Amino acid sequence: MKRAICIAHDQRDVVTGRSVLIVDSNLLDVLEAESHLVRDGFRVSKLTGSNGALARIEYEKPEVVLLDITMARLNVQELLEALRSDPELEEIVVVLYSNLDGPTLQQMCRENNIHGYFSKSMDITRIGQFINQFFVEDEV
Repeated sequence: MKRAICIAHDQRDVVTGRSVLIVDSNLLDVLEAESHLVRDGFRVSKLTGSNGALARIEYEKPEVVLLDITMARLNVQELLEALRSDPELEEIVVVLYSNLDGPTLQQMCRENNIHGYFSKSMDITRIGQFINQFFVEDEV
């Protein structure tokens, strides 16, 4: 498994056609993120509850999971461990997507070997560019 690097926000061009699963219980945040991702050419699916998150990821095998770690009844550690231990899922890019402050999210990324975070206080119009940076080496 590649070592995750915790990355905040960057400005690069958007890659189209990548699949993103948004796991977030706040429907307004989900719809807003979805609209910008779809506009930027991403294929988006949504899960607005923590129940069945792993099963949905196993079924869809998205390239990216935007994960709100503050969701009720979501066991983040268990979910991350399941992703890391499955050869078919270990390459999925996990991005924390939360209202928590940047330093807290950054610390969580480092402690849990998570790829990066996108705080809901950041400019949501740049979420596609942010996700793109995880795939730049694929383009070379």
